[in-house]
Parts: sequence; structure tokens; C-alpha cells
Amino acid sequence: MEIEAAPAEIWPVLTDFGAFPAWNPFITKASGVVRTGERIRVTLRLGRWPVTLRPRLTAVDPPHELRWLARQRVPGLFDVDRRFVLAPLGTARCRFAQSESATGVLAPLLMWLLRRPILDGYRRLGAALKSRVEREG
Repeated sequence: MEIEAAPAEIWPVLTDFGAFPAWNPFITKASGVVRTGERIRVTLRLGRWPVTLRPRLTAVDPPHELRWLARQRVPGLFDVDRRFVLAPLGTARCRFAQSESATGVLAPLLMWLLRRPILDGYRRLGAALKSRVEREG
């Protein structure tokens, strides 16, 4: 998705966890320090159900990349690596890309069951981020 703003304008919105309830329809709550190695708390809206995770930030590269790894208490059960990337397209535009990979014994089943709400949620997140940044810019 392309956003009419520079990555440096988008980064503060993407990492202002306290403001997520005001604009983010998928990650409805988030808290924690935005620093590599820190554990944060995120609550996703998967369909009708809120799901709270405690991922560890694995990459914080302002204003280019935010990445986390959410692991279950039992290693190898279900781990999710989530990545947000802001790639400049000139001085006042960028490409906002999101990706996710899941591993572990339960990954095939859970991703099959949750594929639609996850994809819908991240699509809505991207559209809301674009709207918020372009409206404020």
C-alpha cells in the first residue's frame, strides 16, 4: 500500500501505541517501550474475539522497520513473526508493507482457521494508518 507521506511522518503514528484505540481497528490496544528486545503487549481484534499477545520486539529501525515475535509459553507450539516496513518512494510517499509468518506444530491449523480475520485485520490496519497519516499531514 502506498501512503502519501514520508516514512519519518508515518513512523510516529505506527509506534504511538497509546493512540491505537483512537484509530487502529485491528490492534485495538498496545503498550510497551518501542526498543529492540523489549516485550510489548498487543490486543488484536480477530473477528469478534480480542486476543492479547506479549511479543518481543526483534527489530526497531526508525523510520523503516518494526518487527516482533510472539511466542506461546510452550516453545515450538505456535510462533508468529510480524513485520511492518516503510520504504520511501521519493520525498513525500512511501510503501507500507506488512508480512507475517507462523511456525510451530499448531501453525498450519491456526493459520487456516484465522487466515481470513488476520488478513482482514491487517488490511483494515493499513487503510486506517493511511487515512490517519494523510489526514493529519
